[in-house]
Amino acid sequence: MENMIKRIAFGDMDAVYRFSEEGHVSFTIVPKESQKLNFEKGKVDPLVQISCTGDSSCPGFAAGETRHDSGLTMSMKYISQTETVFEGKKVVTTIVENPYGIRAEHIVKGTDDCRGMSIFTRVINQSTDNIMLEALSSFCISEITPYANNEAVNRLLMHRFRSRWSAEGRHEVRAIEDLMLETSWSSFGVRCEKFGAIGSMPVRGFFPFLAIEDTDAGVVWGVTNACSSSWQIETVRIDSNLCISGGLADYEYGHWRKELKPGDDFMTPKAFITVSSHGLDEVCNRLLDCQKKYIGKAANKMKTLPAVFNEYCTTWGEPSEEKITEILSVVNGNDFDYFVIDAGWYADSIKGWQDNMGDWRVARDLFPNGMKPVVDKINSAGMKAGIWFELEVVGKDADAVNEESHLLTRDGKVIISGTRRFWDMRSKWVNDYLTNKVINFLIENRFEYIKIDYNDTIGIGCDGAESPGEGLRQSVEATKSFFRKIRECCPDIAIEICASGGHRLEPGFMELADYLSFSDAHEEKEIPVIAADLHRLVLPSKSQIWAVIRKTDELKRIVYSICAGLYGVLCISGDVSELSDEQWELVRRGVFFYKKVSEVIANGVTKKYGPFQKSNRLLKEYQATVRYGENGSALVIVHSFACDGAQEITVPLNGRYYILDQYETGQHNIEIIDSNILFRFEDSFDAVAVLIKKV
Repeated sequence: MENMIKRIAFGDMDAVYRFSEEGHVSFTIVPKESQKLNFEKGKVDPLVQISCTGDSSCPGFAAGETRHDSGLTMSMKYISQTETVFEGKKVVTTIVENPYGIRAEHIVKGTDDCRGMSIFTRVINQSTDNIMLEALSSFCISEITPYANNEAVNRLLMHRFRSRWSAEGRHEVRAIEDLMLETSWSSFGVRCEKFGAIGSMPVRGFFPFLAIEDTDAGVVWGVTNACSSSWQIETVRIDSNLCISGGLADYEYGHWRKELKPGDDFMTPKAFITVSSHGLDEVCNRLLDCQKKYIGKAANKMKTLPAVFNEYCTTWGEPSEEKITEILSVVNGNDFDYFVIDAGWYADSIKGWQDNMGDWRVARDLFPNGMKPVVDKINSAGMKAGIWFELEVVGKDADAVNEESHLLTRDGKVIISGTRRFWDMRSKWVNDYLTNKVINFLIENRFEYIKIDYNDTIGIGCDGAESPGEGLRQSVEATKSFFRKIRECCPDIAIEICASGGHRLEPGFMELADYLSFSDAHEEKEIPVIAADLHRLVLPSKSQIWAVIRKTDELKRIVYSICAGLYGVLCISGDVSELSDEQWELVRRGVFFYKKVSEVIANGVTKKYGPFQKSNRLLKEYQATVRYGENGSALVIVHSFACDGAQEITVPLNGRYYILDQYETGQHNIEIIDSNILFRFEDSFDAVAVLIKKV
């Protein structure tokens, strides 16, 4: 198979394989309608990027920066390609191998109606020697862009999303030229932009997402990396074509090595890929479609999205039977589905609760009758009971801190991050311990919801494997296995995954969760900005958003908070027992409105309007979104920010609509004229939500 191009259909996309005379094979994707493409303007960039200890780096000053096109990669030659269809799923497996018996399977999966594909690599050591992997790609998409006959100067943009604590999902777009990814005058000197996350918080710094846009062709390639430990994504350029690859963070970036003995194999984490000629938002929606089939069983049983009450921002870590009983007398009968008891239920009367995780003993001074009577009260109030755990960690004040033989170490020393140590989740002892402390506790007390938090990171990795990075990968995979065990033992339980807010908002953890904490910006004014940004990265039906209500809140502030909660799964907290009748009635109306629009929140596409907010802490003017549902309904949410005087805001619609219902306080002169909906805001930091229906 020499100098050949092969296109294989996946839904409305084509997977394109290019074969060279030297036996190399590359991989890319294009929209199916694409014709007259130039796939032969640069060299064939191998579809599997792999490197081992002792391997040579690519010429062009690549050592220490990238393993792309390493000596081992370039020694892998095409063996075969198979295309199979089973139960409606198409699988294309491309096999490459080097002369010494190192074999790699590049596997792409999709369906005839797919909008995105999953992709991963499996390596088999068929040689007679041990090999030490130091880099291995889950995906490698090259031939960007086949719509240009040259280097595509001034037409390629890179999109990615940055993330910090309480500031998740900030969109960043940079021109390829700004990142110095142009080729040199002699096409010598590797150009590489590498980014990722190191540690056990995979969304710390960046989301595992990348998109490349050809602005002239109007085509966008997108990928999201389903890697729950240290990961990397690279944009590499050696000649006129651009390449994006990624997967586990390699040895130089993420301290990862993996030994394969003769006969051993290793499979990378999967990634999801897509391409579209309809813009970045469409690419994000297509990647989110890849996640929809993984929505948890408990969530699927509910006809509408649940309304959650979490008492954390009410008691701030000091829950008790007495306080919960008081809260229940207020929230009872107001359409809440879950009542979650958050951190502090295990507090020691002397040590407190913040550094006491790990022993998981019910605090008898707070819950003198144990948990069962409290769960019964929650159930009697028409809600399902939930409980908080940070099950992977051990606080410095816990008795369990003395179980050092079962804690993660690095270089023989217990890993300490802040005030936390970490269980070795690979250990049978730890698994048995947590089965008793967590799973048996859930079953015995009839909890139907668990919030699993995680509030620090182990850093580069741990002992117990060939490298710190591999120890980290194994430990995180063991954590995910325990999450699956919770589901197996408690099949009807709802699982919320939290990591200081949004540090685990990646597909690998998303698959295991019914709901994910969107952020720790509990009651900040930037909540609607973060929540709307996350529509590109997290299914709104899983994104749980705080709406914290204070007794000092003006009515417009209550609406502002609840309208922010309409960007996902609404989670109420705050001073509910101290609200005036007028304040509480506005909260109740908000919850009822949320239930009415939950189908649109769960199943729709979002269009966002308003100026880019350069500062989350100093918001200006406004933000508006339209969430278009599947049956002609749409949800319009508008937040006003700091402004001088009144704001007249016009939001375009995709047709003619009429108003079904609205949630507001005061008057905003809402009207629909032709294909626009108009609002007037007299004040800063106000909000309104409107349910509309297509004519």
